[in-house]
Amino acid sequence: MAELKNYHTIRYGTAEGELQFGHITQDNVLSAVMLRNGGSLKHYITLDATGEKHRKHGTICRSPGSFQVRAGDNVDEDHPGVYIEAVSGDLVLRAPSGRVRIEGVNIDLVASGADGQNGVVNINSNEKVIIKSQTIDVSSKVSTKIFSEKTVETIGRGILNMYGGLVDVADGATSVKGSKGGSLNEEQQKA
Repeated sequence: MAELKNYHTIRYGTAEGELQFGHITQDNVLSAVMLRNGGSLKHYITLDATGEKHRKHGTICRSPGSFQVRAGDNVDEDHPGVYIEAVSGDLVLRAPSGRVRIEGVNIDLVASGADGQNGVVNINSNEKVIIKSQTIDVSSKVSTKIFSEKTVETIGRGILNMYGGLVDVADGATSVKGSKGGSLNEEQQKA
Protein backbone atom coordinates (compact mmCIF):
# COMPACT_ATOMS: atom_id res chain seq x y z
CA MET A 1 0.00 0.00 0.00
CA ALA A 2 1.31 3.44 -0.91
CA GLU A 3 2.22 5.78 1.92
CA LEU A 4 -0.81 7.87 2.86
CA LYS A 5 -0.68 11.65 2.94
CA ASN A 6 -3.24 14.02 4.38
CA TYR A 7 -2.98 17.73 3.69
CA HIS A 8 -5.89 18.60 5.98
CA THR A 9 -4.51 17.40 9.34
CA ILE A 10 -5.43 19.57 12.30
CA ARG A 11 -3.79 19.33 15.72
CA TYR A 12 -4.73 20.98 18.98
CA GLY A 13 -2.65 20.34 22.03
CA THR A 14 -0.31 21.21 24.83
CA ALA A 15 2.55 19.36 26.50
CA GLU A 16 -0.06 17.41 28.49
CA GLY A 17 -2.16 16.11 25.62
CA GLU A 18 -3.27 16.48 22.02
CA LEU A 19 -6.30 16.09 19.77
CA GLN A 20 -5.63 15.36 16.09
CA PHE A 21 -7.94 15.09 13.09
CA GLY A 22 -6.64 13.26 10.00
CA HIS A 23 -3.55 11.82 11.70
CA ILE A 24 -1.51 9.22 9.76
CA THR A 25 -0.31 6.49 12.12
CA GLN A 26 3.11 4.78 12.02
CA ASP A 27 1.54 1.76 10.29
CA ASN A 28 0.06 3.94 7.51
CA VAL A 29 -3.55 4.16 8.69
CA LEU A 30 -5.60 7.35 8.53
CA SER A 31 -6.95 8.07 11.98
CA ALA A 32 -9.96 10.35 11.61
CA VAL A 33 -9.67 11.40 15.26
CA MET A 34 -6.90 10.72 17.77
CA LEU A 35 -6.81 11.76 21.41
CA ARG A 36 -3.41 11.24 23.06
CA ASN A 37 -1.74 11.83 26.41
CA GLY A 38 1.30 14.06 25.82
CA GLY A 39 3.30 12.23 28.48
CA SER A 40 2.98 8.77 26.91
CA LEU A 41 2.85 7.67 23.28
CA LYS A 42 1.12 4.47 24.43
CA HIS A 43 -1.87 6.32 25.90
CA TYR A 44 -4.40 7.19 23.21
CA ILE A 45 -7.83 6.65 21.65
CA THR A 46 -8.12 6.51 17.85
CA LEU A 47 -11.11 6.41 15.51
CA ASP A 48 -9.55 4.95 12.36
CA ALA A 49 -10.85 5.72 8.87
CA THR A 50 -8.68 3.35 6.77
CA GLY A 51 -6.71 0.13 7.20
CA GLU A 52 -7.41 -3.57 6.85
CA LYS A 53 -11.02 -4.75 7.05
CA HIS A 54 -10.92 -5.26 10.81
CA ARG A 55 -9.22 -1.90 11.40
CA LYS A 56 -11.16 0.38 9.03
CA HIS A 57 -13.82 2.38 10.94
CA GLY A 58 -12.55 0.75 14.15
CA THR A 59 -11.79 2.23 17.55
CA ILE A 60 -8.60 1.57 19.50
CA CYS A 61 -8.19 2.43 23.18
CA ARG A 62 -4.61 2.01 24.42
CA SER A 63 -3.32 2.72 27.90
CA PRO A 64 -0.20 1.64 29.81
CA GLY A 65 -2.21 2.00 33.02
CA SER A 66 -5.46 0.17 33.79
CA PHE A 67 -8.55 0.56 31.60
CA GLN A 68 -11.65 0.90 33.75
CA VAL A 69 -15.33 1.11 32.86
CA ARG A 70 -17.83 1.79 35.60
CA ALA A 71 -21.44 2.36 34.60
CA GLY A 72 -25.04 1.54 35.38
CA ASP A 73 -25.69 3.64 38.48
CA ASN A 74 -29.14 4.67 37.21
CA VAL A 75 -30.09 1.50 35.30
CA ASP A 76 -32.95 -0.71 36.48
CA GLU A 77 -32.64 -4.52 36.67
CA ASP A 78 -34.39 -4.98 33.29
CA HIS A 79 -31.50 -3.33 31.40
CA PRO A 80 -27.78 -4.12 31.33
CA GLY A 81 -25.42 -1.70 33.04
CA VAL A 82 -22.70 -2.52 30.47
CA TYR A 83 -23.47 -4.13 27.11
CA ILE A 84 -20.78 -5.33 24.69
CA GLU A 85 -21.72 -7.01 21.40
CA ALA A 86 -19.47 -8.25 18.61
CA VAL A 87 -21.91 -8.06 15.66
CA SER A 88 -19.63 -10.35 13.63
CA GLY A 89 -16.41 -12.08 14.60
CA ASP A 90 -15.30 -13.26 18.02
CA LEU A 91 -15.32 -11.53 21.38
CA VAL A 92 -11.92 -12.10 23.02
CA LEU A 93 -11.13 -11.39 26.66
CA ARG A 94 -7.42 -12.08 27.15
CA ALA A 95 -5.03 -11.76 30.10
CA PRO A 96 -1.79 -13.53 29.05
CA SER A 97 -0.05 -12.77 32.35
CA GLY A 98 -3.02 -12.60 34.72
CA ARG A 99 -6.40 -14.08 35.62
CA VAL A 100 -9.74 -13.58 33.88
CA ARG A 101 -12.43 -13.17 36.54
CA ILE A 102 -16.16 -13.05 35.93
CA GLU A 103 -18.09 -12.15 39.07
CA GLY A 104 -21.80 -11.71 39.62
CA VAL A 105 -24.79 -12.66 41.75
CA ASN A 106 -25.51 -15.25 39.04
CA ILE A 107 -23.48 -16.16 35.94
CA ASP A 108 -24.99 -17.58 32.75
CA LEU A 109 -22.86 -19.13 29.99
CA VAL A 110 -25.13 -19.76 27.01
CA ALA A 111 -24.15 -21.24 23.63
CA SER A 112 -27.14 -21.10 21.29
CA GLY A 113 -26.02 -22.61 17.98
CA ALA A 114 -28.87 -24.37 16.20
CA ASP A 115 -27.20 -26.24 13.32
CA GLY A 116 -25.87 -29.34 15.12
CA GLN A 117 -22.27 -28.07 14.80
CA ASN A 118 -22.49 -24.98 17.02
CA GLY A 119 -23.93 -24.51 20.48
CA VAL A 120 -20.80 -25.86 22.22
CA VAL A 121 -19.20 -24.65 25.44
CA ASN A 122 -15.50 -25.62 25.60
CA ILE A 123 -13.49 -25.51 28.82
CA ASN A 124 -9.83 -26.36 28.23
CA SER A 125 -7.10 -26.41 30.85
CA ASN A 126 -3.57 -27.80 30.77
CA GLU A 127 -3.64 -28.55 34.52
CA LYS A 128 -6.98 -28.72 36.38
CA VAL A 129 -10.64 -27.79 36.17
CA ILE A 130 -11.93 -27.26 39.71
CA ILE A 131 -15.66 -26.94 40.41
CA LYS A 132 -16.84 -26.34 44.00
CA SER A 133 -20.44 -25.82 45.05
CA GLN A 134 -23.08 -26.89 47.57
CA THR A 135 -24.89 -28.78 44.79
CA ILE A 136 -23.71 -29.71 41.29
CA ASP A 137 -26.30 -30.92 38.79
CA VAL A 138 -25.20 -32.26 35.40
CA SER A 139 -27.86 -33.37 32.93
CA SER A 140 -27.95 -34.19 29.23
CA LYS A 141 -30.61 -35.34 26.77
CA VAL A 142 -28.49 -37.81 24.75
CA SER A 143 -25.25 -38.83 26.44
CA THR A 144 -23.01 -38.05 29.40
CA LYS A 145 -19.41 -39.29 29.41
CA ILE A 146 -16.61 -38.99 31.96
CA PHE A 147 -13.26 -40.20 30.64
CA SER A 148 -9.75 -40.31 32.05
CA GLU A 149 -6.53 -41.78 30.67
CA LYS A 150 -5.69 -42.94 34.20
CA THR A 151 -8.05 -42.89 37.20
CA VAL A 152 -11.73 -42.05 37.71
CA GLU A 153 -12.97 -41.92 41.29
CA THR A 154 -16.64 -41.72 42.28
CA ILE A 155 -16.92 -41.08 46.01
CA GLY A 156 -20.02 -40.54 48.11
CA ARG A 157 -18.83 -40.09 51.71
CA GLY A 158 -22.38 -40.35 53.02
CA ILE A 159 -24.33 -42.24 50.34
CA LEU A 160 -23.53 -43.11 46.72
CA ASN A 161 -26.61 -43.88 44.62
CA MET A 162 -26.29 -45.24 41.09
CA TYR A 163 -29.44 -45.85 39.05
CA GLY A 164 -29.95 -47.08 35.52
CA GLY A 165 -32.62 -48.75 33.43
CA LEU A 166 -29.83 -51.15 32.45
CA VAL A 167 -26.45 -51.01 34.18
CA ASP A 168 -23.46 -52.31 32.24
CA VAL A 169 -20.20 -52.65 34.18
CA ALA A 170 -17.02 -54.15 32.74
CA ASP A 171 -13.44 -54.20 33.98
CA GLY A 172 -10.15 -55.13 32.31
CA ALA A 173 -10.54 -58.84 33.13
CA THR A 174 -13.71 -59.13 31.04
CA SER A 175 -11.67 -58.56 27.88
CA VAL A 176 -9.96 -61.90 28.55
CA LYS A 177 -12.39 -64.00 30.60
CA GLY A 178 -15.65 -62.36 29.63
CA SER A 179 -18.36 -61.34 32.04
CA LYS A 180 -20.99 -63.69 33.45
CA GLY A 181 -24.01 -62.05 31.89
CA GLY A 182 -22.62 -60.62 28.65
CA SER A 183 -22.21 -56.92 28.04
CA LEU A 184 -22.64 -54.55 25.13
CA ASN A 185 -19.66 -52.55 26.43
CA GLU A 186 -17.62 -55.76 26.59
CA GLU A 187 -18.47 -56.66 23.01
CA GLN A 188 -17.50 -53.18 21.80
CA GLN A 189 -14.14 -53.43 23.58
CA LYS A 190 -13.41 -56.82 22.03
CA ALA A 191 -14.21 -55.62 18.49
